[in-house]
Amino acid sequence: MSYYIHHVPGRLRIKTARLHRAECRTNLGRMLEELPGIASHSHNGKIGSVLIHYDTAQLSADDILYHLYKAGCLDSPISAMPATSAGGDLVQQAGALFGNALFGTLLRKSVETSVLSLARGFR
Repeated sequence: MSYYIHHVPGRLRIKTARLHRAECRTNLGRMLEELPGIASHSHNGKIGSVLIHYDTAQLSADDILYHLYKAGCLDSPISAMPATSAGGDLVQQAGALFGNALFGTLLRKSVETSVLSLARGFR
């Protein structure tokens, strides 16, 4: 299951091998035209991509992706939102900052101890 999604509100581009399939090529246009809020779409079966412009007041990118999945154009239900857990980025950043601070402190103490040991040796 390999896919590419580029999403900005009102514009969604999807690229996946399943969009090459004949049944997807024939059903995709009809399915998208039946969805309320689709302003325009263009499907390139040769490279397996579809570009969809939609009205964000009527439809979300995840709604479109779900309908594509139901039509057999995607291997599994996916989301246009990045896959992160709630607060996961903040926890990762805090952990990285703490790790860097701890490493920096240990390194500084190690260098200080080494310099003091060398200074004592020259007396």
